[in-house]
Amino acid sequence: MKQDDFPPKSRYNIESLARGLEILSLFSAGRPYLSLSQIVELLSLNKSTAYRVLSTMQAMGYLEQDQTTRQYRPGLKVLQLGFTAINALEFRQVARPYLEKLSQELGETVSLAALDGFRTIYVDRVRNQSIVGVTLEVGSSLPAHCNALGKVLLAGLPTDDVNNLLATHELNAFTPKTLTTKKSLLAELQKIRNQGYAVDDEELALGLRAASAPVCDLSKRTVAAVNVTGTTLRITYKRLTDEVIPALIKTASQISTSLGYSPG
Repeated sequence: MKQDDFPPKSRYNIESLARGLEILSLFSAGRPYLSLSQIVELLSLNKSTAYRVLSTMQAMGYLEQDQTTRQYRPGLKVLQLGFTAINALEFRQVARPYLEKLSQELGETVSLAALDGFRTIYVDRVRNQSIVGVTLEVGSSLPAHCNALGKVLLAGLPTDDVNNLLATHELNAFTPKTLTTKKSLLAELQKIRNQGYAVDDEELALGLRAASAPVCDLSKRTVAAVNVTGTTLRITYKRLTDEVIPALIKTASQISTSLGYSPG
């Protein structure tokens, strides 16, 4: 992208804002990560200017930086510019028919969520049965450690990112079954990576059981998670294993494929 490709300047332009928007426009499905040097080259920017803009955007949550590669990617804040923006998200639009089908098939509430720091943000929700002791809507958020959605999303992060989050967030108990130590949560995340799904067995609320599976995009990054939630009376351990988890994994895989993901 050359400087000549940008719209002409006017006296109303705010240069720093324009630079931030130009940087965001560089990211795409085929180019989800960019380094500082790549951004400087693509926009013909001064390196110190680019770094100041990137630092500001990162501090405000519009960009995230991989602690290992030092590359930048859009943050979830970009996807949360009000509920109008949430409704326009590609993965929400793609996922909606699959969520409705899964909810109808199982007769339970199905949700789609993304991760914002250490919090699970509900992006979409198809209600069926009433949920015990929990009132959640699109835009609601919960600490990631106490629910199946959040645990799946944490499991999709690089280990260093998880450790950084755990260093700055408390693992508060919601029920006697909530994971409240770093050791227990890290062990749970490894188990989730190995089996490909997470279970919330009354960790958020007593009488509530849920399972969740990851949704990945073209870059093979976990961008969202799907879950099925119901009462422990309806979602027994046998039904969870025999019916809920297979249907959930199938649905998450279908959504991922629709977003361009392919395994391997």
